[in-house]
Amino acid sequence: MSTHAARLAALRDQLAREGVAGFVVPLTDEHMSEYVGSYAQRLAWLTGFGGSAGTAVVLADKAAMFTDGRYTLQVRAQVDGQLYDYVAVPGTSTTE
Repeated sequence: MSTHAARLAALRDQLAREGVAGFVVPLTDEHMSEYVGSYAQRLAWLTGFGGSAGTAVVLADKAAMFTDGRYTLQVRAQVDGQLYDYVAVPGTSTTE
């Protein structure tokens, strides 16, 4: 099992223990800073994504990486498609 697969599995285990349906991992720190310090690279730690804009959503049976068009190639190169679906923003909308 890869490091990122193990981290995703551990997060899902914790969600199940806590009775939480899902978890959102933004690319921000606890202060919503524009520039995120190396200590707060939560998204990169969990998924491997190193871009400057993205969000992961983890559910019990699915996970997705949301990025804008600037990161179409990078997200596919850095984030395992077996673990995460790739979702383009704003290409996806609930109003469609």
